[in-house]
Amino acid sequence: SSFHKKCISCKWVYRHKKNSDGSIRRYKARLVVKGYLEEEGINYQDTFSSVAKQLTIRILLCLALHFGWQFKQMDVSNAFLLGVLHEEVYMTQHLGFIAASHPTKVCKLHKALYGLKQAPRAWFSTFSTFLLSQGFVASHCDSSLFVKKNATSITILLIYVDDILLASNDQSYIHSLV
Repeated sequence: SSFHKKCISCKWVYRHKKNSDGSIRRYKARLVVKGYLEEEGINYQDTFSSVAKQLTIRILLCLALHFGWQFKQMDVSNAFLLGVLHEEVYMTQHLGFIAASHPTKVCKLHKALYGLKQAPRAWFSTFSTFLLSQGFVASHCDSSLFVKKNATSITILLIYVDDILLASNDQSYIHSLV
């Protein structure tokens, strides 16, 4: 059977990571999809990026300060690359990396790449599935908030795109979770 999906092109994005004095610390190259070429209903169905509500952040900070809980803040490196895609997305081979034996073939993406409109949603879905498997419960009031309680401890996790804030009365659990 033949079917048609819109194939998206890609490009390399180059950046310099700098030290505080302005000198170059390292060079960074990232293959990104030209997500602006995606069409809703063809390349993706839905987009979403987890953004915690200001009120939720304030309440979490107040609770943690009041009860003397430990905090842990993390930034997930390359978070969007960890997101599993649930729709079919095809990308062209990039110039300079075209397979000589298959020059007309395209790449079917299984994981998200930066630039995809659905990359933040795929990351959030993958991460929240992991949290639920670890016994966390998702909040009905704020989709970025997850809570895990047992007889002696409580752990609250707040996700903001690819940043995570953890607060708990059990420092050893935070360490093992991280």
